[in-house]
Amino acid sequence: MAKFGAKEVLDATLFDMSSGLPVISFDTLKTSDIEVTTEKVYSRGGKGNSKLLTWEINKEATLKIEDALLSPKSLELVTGIATAVGAKTISMRQTNDWETKDGYKIDKGGSFPLKCSSAGVINLAFTPSNAVANIVVYDADDDCGARVDMTGAALSVNALTLTGDGKTAVAGKNVIVYYNYTSGEDAETYVVDASHFAGTYKLIGTTVVRNQKTGKDEGFQITIPSLKWSSGLTLNFASEGDPSVQTFECEIQKSPNSDTLIEMVKYNTKVS
Repeated sequence: MAKFGAKEVLDATLFDMSSGLPVISFDTLKTSDIEVTTEKVYSRGGKGNSKLLTWEINKEATLKIEDALLSPKSLELVTGIATAVGAKTISMRQTNDWETKDGYKIDKGGSFPLKCSSAGVINLAFTPSNAVANIVVYDADDDCGARVDMTGAALSVNALTLTGDGKTAVAGKNVIVYYNYTSGEDAETYVVDASHFAGTYKLIGTTVVRNQKTGKDEGFQITIPSLKWSSGLTLNFASEGDPSVQTFECEIQKSPNSDTLIEMVKYNTKVS
């Protein structure tokens, strides 16, 4: 039996403990680390109270994986709540003009600040779902300061027209507008609440290891019969550095049918 080296990350699939059906497959993992630890207790005695005997107890096993990408399924695993699909209210703070490209609305950027025309018209990116009186307009130089008067304002699709004091205050100026609009029916909603937690699954992971004797890669399968998935969730949004990865730290439990925590199989695909 030759020695082998392990380097390649796992592809992993979780299976429902009751039905045996696959729940989710991970094929974009960055790392997958299994750690087994124990506690030690000792019998000590004699001069210097040296260790005479050692017992190992409380064997613990954990799995830590990092996924380069998030998915609705992986978020469902963490939250314990199914993803809802349907129109949602989106809160908008508009500071720039937007345009439509390939059927999508796109922010044109800071070189195209949102303006109120001399006629008092502000062209919004989306059609507000608020009542006109609840749309909030500020002079761009006084964001969250003195609210522009909306008395007599009117909305036609996404064109907001100011009148009276409101028009006088910002006509010809850059403005910032706060409003809500309704998304498309394909919006996905992920909810984290206080009462739902991640479940327990069977995991089968596959990778390859390299045979030292032949220099060839061979199959390697890891089976964890009972894996308590992590309910922890960290989302990092940063302007610099590498893209955020999602880390799952899971507890490996004893199999319901044996003492097995982890089973590892090295195999090849040689034709008999």
